[in-house]
Amino acid sequence: MKVEKAIQGLETTKKYLDKKIKWDKLTEILDSIRYAPSAGDLQNWKIITIQGEEIKQKLAKFSYDQLWISKASAILVVCNDQSEVKRMFKKKADFYSTQSCAAGIQNLLLRATSLGIDSAWVRTFNAERIRSLLKIPEDMKIDALITLGYADSREPQPKINELKNIVYFEEWGKSEL
Repeated sequence: MKVEKAIQGLETTKKYLDKKIKWDKLTEILDSIRYAPSAGDLQNWKIITIQGEEIKQKLAKFSYDQLWISKASAILVVCNDQSEVKRMFKKKADFYSTQSCAAGIQNLLLRATSLGIDSAWVRTFNAERIRSLLKIPEDMKIDALITLGYADSREPQPKINELKNIVYFEEWGKSEL
């Protein structure tokens, strides 16, 4: 799939079929994060891959009862290792490391879409309960949960802004050259 098709085809999916993702496809998705840009080229992301039903149900519960999460074939818990970033960037470490993980997450989502696998980027969760459940070290920040699977149905997607409403040329507010 061409990159523009993956970008335009990326949708948030909250209803999944009971169908497993093949291991080779899952590893292709996971591998894509390695190619994302990162501050200082530190590649500060770590991912815990969850496929077990019991843990998926707990993650859904710890995501403020977003129970649809447990129906995904896999959940990726994206963690942010700020230790090296802090050494290099000091006070800007949180900002830069979060940007880096966001770039990596976008790669995961686009690669999944290109493989015909649906996804959602979950941002609302109780990080401390997830940290305890998955034994994530205290110095790791949990940036996101990414659900992966095959859509059972499509939901209406948000309206996409027109380019003229979000891009300016040479100065703020100037939308024409």
